[in-house]
Amino acid sequence: MVKGRQQRLGVLAAIAASTSFFGLVAVGYGQRPTEVAQATYGQTATAPTARQSPHYTAKASTLLSGVLAPIKSLRVMQRAIALAPETDIDATPTLALLAADLKTTGLGPIRIGMNLETLQETGLNLVAIAEASSGQCQYYRIQDYGEPIGLMAIDDQILRVDIWPGSLTTTRSGIKIGSTERDLVRVYGKQLEATANPVTLGKTVVFTPQDPGEDVYRLVFETDDQGRITQFRAGQFPSVTWAEGCL
Repeated sequence: MVKGRQQRLGVLAAIAASTSFFGLVAVGYGQRPTEVAQATYGQTATAPTARQSPHYTAKASTLLSGVLAPIKSLRVMQRAIALAPETDIDATPTLALLAADLKTTGLGPIRIGMNLETLQETGLNLVAIAEASSGQCQYYRIQDYGEPIGLMAIDDQILRVDIWPGSLTTTRSGIKIGSTERDLVRVYGKQLEATANPVTLGKTVVFTPQDPGEDVYRLVFETDDQGRITQFRAGQFPSVTWAEGCL
Protein backbone atom coordinates (compact mmCIF):
# COMPACT_ATOMS: atom_id res chain seq x y z
CA MET A 1 0.00 0.00 0.00
CA VAL A 2 2.74 2.46 0.94
CA LYS A 3 4.77 1.55 -2.11
CA GLY A 4 1.74 2.05 -4.37
CA ARG A 5 1.01 5.45 -2.84
CA GLN A 6 4.62 6.51 -3.32
CA GLN A 7 4.42 5.52 -6.97
CA ARG A 8 1.25 7.54 -7.47
CA LEU A 9 2.76 10.59 -5.82
CA GLY A 10 5.82 10.15 -8.01
CA VAL A 11 3.60 10.29 -11.09
CA LEU A 12 1.85 13.39 -9.78
CA ALA A 13 5.16 15.12 -9.12
CA ALA A 14 6.43 14.32 -12.59
CA ILE A 15 3.26 15.65 -14.18
CA ALA A 16 3.36 18.80 -12.09
CA ALA A 17 6.93 19.43 -13.21
CA SER A 18 6.03 18.81 -16.85
CA THR A 19 3.12 21.23 -16.68
CA SER A 20 5.45 24.13 -15.93
CA PHE A 21 6.89 23.85 -19.47
CA PHE A 22 4.12 22.26 -21.50
CA GLY A 23 1.43 24.42 -19.94
CA LEU A 24 3.20 27.61 -20.98
CA VAL A 25 3.67 26.30 -24.51
CA ALA A 26 0.01 25.35 -24.77
CA VAL A 27 -1.08 28.69 -23.39
CA GLY A 28 1.30 30.58 -25.64
CA TYR A 29 0.16 29.01 -28.90
CA GLY A 30 -3.41 27.83 -28.41
CA GLN A 31 -6.51 29.64 -29.63
CA ARG A 32 -7.59 32.52 -27.41
CA PRO A 33 -9.29 35.95 -27.37
CA THR A 34 -6.92 38.42 -29.01
CA GLU A 35 -7.98 41.39 -26.88
CA VAL A 36 -7.01 39.71 -23.62
CA ALA A 37 -5.27 36.40 -24.07
CA GLN A 38 -2.95 37.45 -26.91
CA ALA A 39 -1.78 40.33 -24.77
CA THR A 40 -1.66 37.94 -21.87
CA TYR A 41 1.10 35.86 -23.37
CA GLY A 42 3.05 38.53 -25.22
CA GLN A 43 1.64 38.01 -28.71
CA THR A 44 0.96 40.76 -31.20
CA ALA A 45 -2.71 41.05 -32.06
CA THR A 46 -3.47 40.70 -35.76
CA ALA A 47 -6.11 42.61 -37.70
CA PRO A 48 -9.21 40.50 -38.40
CA THR A 49 -10.36 39.66 -41.91
CA ALA A 50 -13.96 40.13 -43.00
CA ARG A 51 -14.93 36.66 -41.76
CA GLN A 52 -12.51 36.50 -38.87
CA SER A 53 -13.43 37.67 -35.37
CA PRO A 54 -10.80 39.86 -33.65
CA HIS A 55 -11.44 37.86 -30.47
CA TYR A 56 -10.95 34.35 -31.83
CA THR A 57 -7.88 34.13 -34.04
CA ALA A 58 -6.23 30.76 -34.62
CA LYS A 59 -2.51 31.01 -33.83
CA ALA A 60 -1.34 27.46 -34.50
CA SER A 61 -0.11 26.33 -37.91
CA THR A 62 -0.58 22.75 -39.09
CA LEU A 63 2.90 21.87 -37.89
CA LEU A 64 2.36 23.55 -34.54
CA SER A 65 -0.95 21.77 -34.14
CA GLY A 66 0.95 18.50 -34.39
CA VAL A 67 3.22 19.68 -31.58
CA LEU A 68 0.27 20.75 -29.43
CA ALA A 69 -1.65 17.49 -29.82
CA PRO A 70 0.48 15.57 -27.28
CA ILE A 71 0.36 18.59 -24.95
CA LYS A 72 -3.44 18.46 -24.96
CA SER A 73 -3.19 14.72 -24.38
CA LEU A 74 -1.02 15.44 -21.35
CA ARG A 75 -3.73 17.70 -19.95
CA VAL A 76 -6.35 15.02 -20.60
CA MET A 77 -4.15 12.54 -18.72
CA GLN A 78 -3.68 14.98 -15.85
CA ARG A 79 -7.44 15.47 -15.63
CA ALA A 80 -8.01 11.71 -15.58
CA ILE A 81 -5.51 11.34 -12.73
CA ALA A 82 -7.13 14.22 -10.82
CA LEU A 83 -10.53 12.56 -11.11
CA ALA A 84 -9.30 9.11 -10.07
CA PRO A 85 -10.76 8.08 -6.67
CA GLU A 86 -7.39 7.12 -5.23
CA THR A 87 -5.71 10.43 -6.12
CA ASP A 88 -4.84 12.73 -3.24
CA ILE A 89 -5.47 16.05 -5.00
CA ASP A 90 -4.42 17.98 -1.89
CA ALA A 91 -0.84 16.88 -2.59
CA THR A 92 -0.80 18.94 -5.81
CA PRO A 93 -3.04 22.06 -5.68
CA THR A 94 -3.28 22.38 -9.48
CA LEU A 95 -4.84 18.91 -9.63
CA ALA A 96 -7.64 20.19 -7.41
CA LEU A 97 -8.40 22.71 -10.16
CA LEU A 98 -8.41 20.00 -12.82
CA ALA A 99 -10.91 18.01 -10.79
CA ALA A 100 -13.20 21.03 -10.32
CA ASP A 101 -16.13 22.31 -12.37
CA LEU A 102 -16.75 26.01 -12.90
CA LYS A 103 -19.62 27.33 -10.79
CA THR A 104 -21.10 30.81 -10.55
CA THR A 105 -19.15 31.24 -7.31
CA GLY A 106 -15.74 30.04 -8.50
CA LEU A 107 -13.54 27.14 -9.57
CA GLY A 108 -12.38 24.65 -6.94
CA PRO A 109 -10.35 26.51 -4.30
CA ILE A 110 -10.76 29.77 -6.26
CA ARG A 111 -13.74 31.56 -4.78
CA ILE A 112 -15.26 34.73 -6.19
CA GLY A 113 -14.75 37.46 -3.60
CA MET A 114 -11.63 36.02 -1.95
CA ASN A 115 -8.47 38.11 -1.84
CA LEU A 116 -5.24 37.18 -3.60
CA GLU A 117 -3.34 36.45 -0.40
CA THR A 118 -5.96 33.95 0.74
CA LEU A 119 -5.85 32.18 -2.63
CA GLN A 120 -2.06 31.86 -2.54
CA GLU A 121 -2.31 30.29 0.91
CA THR A 122 -4.00 27.32 -0.81
CA GLY A 123 -0.72 26.63 -2.63
CA LEU A 124 -1.72 28.20 -5.96
CA ASN A 125 0.87 30.75 -7.06
CA LEU A 126 -0.27 33.67 -9.19
CA VAL A 127 1.53 35.27 -12.10
CA ALA A 128 0.44 38.79 -13.09
CA ILE A 129 -0.60 39.44 -16.69
CA ALA A 130 0.45 43.06 -17.08
CA GLU A 131 -0.65 43.42 -20.71
CA ALA A 132 -4.24 42.45 -19.86
CA SER A 133 -4.45 44.68 -16.78
CA SER A 134 -5.38 48.30 -16.27
CA GLY A 135 -5.14 50.35 -13.08
CA GLN A 136 -6.74 48.60 -10.11
CA CYS A 137 -8.11 45.88 -12.42
CA GLN A 138 -5.53 43.12 -12.80
CA TYR A 139 -5.42 39.73 -14.54
CA TYR A 140 -3.52 36.70 -13.25
CA ARG A 141 -2.81 33.16 -14.35
CA ILE A 142 -1.94 30.15 -12.20
CA GLN A 143 1.73 29.22 -12.22
CA ASP A 144 2.47 25.68 -13.48
CA TYR A 145 -1.11 25.20 -14.65
CA GLY A 146 -1.62 24.26 -18.30
CA GLU A 147 -5.28 25.20 -18.63
CA PRO A 148 -5.81 28.57 -20.37
CA ILE A 149 -7.76 30.40 -17.68
CA GLY A 150 -7.44 33.88 -16.22
CA LEU A 151 -8.41 35.47 -12.91
CA MET A 152 -9.62 39.05 -12.80
CA ALA A 153 -9.02 40.92 -9.54
CA ILE A 154 -9.97 44.45 -8.58
CA ASP A 155 -8.23 45.92 -5.54
CA ASP A 156 -6.70 42.45 -4.94
CA GLN A 157 -10.13 40.78 -4.74
CA ILE A 158 -10.98 38.05 -7.27
CA LEU A 159 -14.19 38.96 -9.06
CA ARG A 160 -14.23 36.58 -12.02
CA VAL A 161 -12.70 33.46 -13.60
CA ASP A 162 -12.28 33.38 -17.39
CA ILE A 163 -12.17 30.08 -19.30
CA TRP A 164 -10.37 30.74 -22.57
CA PRO A 165 -10.32 28.81 -25.89
CA GLY A 166 -8.49 25.51 -25.60
CA SER A 167 -9.47 24.84 -21.99
CA LEU A 168 -10.97 21.48 -21.01
CA THR A 169 -12.76 23.02 -18.01
CA THR A 170 -16.53 22.46 -17.83
CA THR A 171 -19.35 24.01 -15.85
CA ARG A 172 -21.11 22.01 -13.15
CA SER A 173 -23.77 21.20 -15.77
CA GLY A 174 -21.20 19.93 -18.29
CA ILE A 175 -21.06 22.95 -20.62
CA LYS A 176 -17.61 23.44 -22.16
CA ILE A 177 -15.75 25.05 -25.03
CA GLY A 178 -17.44 23.73 -28.17
CA SER A 179 -20.87 23.24 -26.59
CA THR A 180 -23.77 24.82 -28.49
CA GLU A 181 -26.42 27.41 -27.78
CA ARG A 182 -28.90 24.52 -27.93
CA ASP A 183 -26.96 22.88 -25.08
CA LEU A 184 -27.25 26.08 -23.05
CA VAL A 185 -31.02 26.21 -23.53
CA ARG A 186 -31.34 22.54 -22.61
CA VAL A 187 -29.35 23.01 -19.39
CA TYR A 188 -30.32 26.50 -18.20
CA GLY A 189 -33.67 27.11 -19.92
CA LYS A 190 -35.49 30.36 -19.13
CA GLN A 191 -32.71 31.62 -16.86
CA LEU A 192 -30.76 32.73 -19.94
CA GLU A 193 -30.58 36.15 -21.54
CA ALA A 194 -28.92 36.45 -24.96
CA THR A 195 -27.76 39.49 -26.92
CA ALA A 196 -26.08 39.72 -30.32
CA ASN A 197 -22.30 40.13 -30.24
CA PRO A 198 -21.14 42.04 -33.35
CA VAL A 199 -17.51 41.23 -32.59
CA THR A 200 -17.82 37.44 -32.47
CA LEU A 201 -20.75 37.37 -34.92
CA GLY A 202 -22.45 35.17 -32.36
CA LYS A 203 -24.12 35.90 -29.04
CA THR A 204 -23.32 36.78 -25.46
CA VAL A 205 -25.46 34.49 -23.32
CA VAL A 206 -25.87 35.23 -19.60
CA PHE A 207 -27.12 32.79 -16.96
CA THR A 208 -28.43 34.34 -13.73
CA PRO A 209 -28.96 31.89 -10.82
CA GLN A 210 -32.15 32.18 -8.81
CA ASP A 211 -30.91 30.65 -5.58
CA PRO A 212 -30.87 33.07 -2.61
CA GLY A 213 -27.42 34.59 -2.18
CA GLU A 214 -26.27 33.59 -5.67
CA ASP A 215 -28.17 36.18 -7.67
CA VAL A 216 -25.17 38.54 -7.60
CA TYR A 217 -23.20 36.00 -9.67
CA ARG A 218 -23.38 35.14 -13.35
CA LEU A 219 -22.17 32.66 -15.93
CA VAL A 220 -21.42 34.37 -19.25
CA PHE A 221 -20.92 32.44 -22.49
CA GLU A 222 -19.58 33.82 -25.78
CA THR A 223 -20.60 32.01 -28.98
CA ASP A 224 -19.42 32.30 -32.58
CA ASP A 225 -21.42 32.57 -35.81
CA GLN A 226 -21.97 28.79 -35.73
CA GLY A 227 -23.61 28.99 -32.31
CA ARG A 228 -20.72 27.23 -30.53
CA ILE A 229 -19.20 28.41 -27.25
CA THR A 230 -15.72 29.81 -27.71
CA GLN A 231 -15.10 31.04 -24.17
CA PHE A 232 -17.01 31.54 -20.93
CA ARG A 233 -16.60 32.99 -17.47
CA ALA A 234 -18.07 33.11 -13.99
CA GLY A 235 -18.07 35.92 -11.51
CA GLN A 236 -19.73 38.79 -9.75
CA PHE A 237 -22.00 41.26 -11.50
CA PRO A 238 -21.20 43.66 -13.15
CA SER A 239 -17.50 42.85 -13.73
CA VAL A 240 -18.30 39.39 -15.15
CA THR A 241 -20.24 41.06 -17.99
CA TRP A 242 -17.35 43.27 -19.16
CA ALA A 243 -16.59 41.93 -22.64
CA GLU A 244 -13.10 43.44 -22.75
CA GLY A 245 -12.07 42.34 -19.26
CA CYS A 246 -9.86 44.97 -17.65
CA LEU A 247 -9.06 46.70 -20.92
